[in-house]
Amino acid sequence: MEWTMLLLAGGKSSRMGVNKALLTVGGVVNISRVASELKKVSENIMVITNTFEEYHFLQLPLIPDLHKDQGPLGGLHAGMTSSKTELQFLAACDMPFVSAAAIKDIITHYEPGFDAVIPEINGRLQPLFAVYHKRCLPVLTECLLKHELKMSLFLEKISVKIMKETDFTLYRENPEHFHYLFFNMNTREDYQEADYIDQTELYIKDGRHEL
Repeated sequence: MEWTMLLLAGGKSSRMGVNKALLTVGGVVNISRVASELKKVSENIMVITNTFEEYHFLQLPLIPDLHKDQGPLGGLHAGMTSSKTELQFLAACDMPFVSAAAIKDIITHYEPGFDAVIPEINGRLQPLFAVYHKRCLPVLTECLLKHELKMSLFLEKISVKIMKETDFTLYRENPEHFHYLFFNMNTREDYQEADYIDQTELYIKDGRHEL
C-alpha cells in the first residue's frame, strides 16, 4: 500500500514569536528532524507551506494552501488534493521527538472502511500526527467552505479509528518516555523544555538523542 507523508510547515507561530519549524533542537532544525523520520517510512513526502523560500533547503516538494489562512485543515486539504495516493500520514512540524516507529505503528492500525486513524494520548486526540484516507476530502472541503475550521468538527463528520497509548509498541517497550513522542512546541517555554528533554531524558542513537 502506497502512502504520502504530509508535513505541515504552516502556522503563524504567534505564541512562539518566531518560526518554530526552523528552531533547532539538539543542533538539528526542527522540521528536518520530523522530515528525517518521515523519510524512513516513505520517500513520498510533501511539505505544506505558503513560504517556499524558507523550506527549499529540505529539497522536498513544496505545496501551497488552496484555502489560505485556514489553519491545519487548510494544510491537510492542500496535501490531500495534491497527493496521488489514497492514504496519507499527516505530521506537524513542531513535534521534535516523533519517530518512524510510531508512524509505522499508526499506519499498521489502519483498517479499510475508516477515514482516519488518530492517536489518543492522555485523553487528548492527536489529529496532527495521524492517518487520513483521501475519501474524506469532500467533507474537508465542505468544512473549509463553511469556515468550520476546528479539527474537532471535521473529525465528527468522518469515520475515525482511535488508537490508544497501549496500542503502540513503543509504549510497551518504554512507557516512561513514550509521551515525549507527542510533545509539541507552541511557546518559548515549550522550546526550552524540548532542549532540556533532548539533553537529559533521551539516549543517543546514531549521533542523535532519541527514545
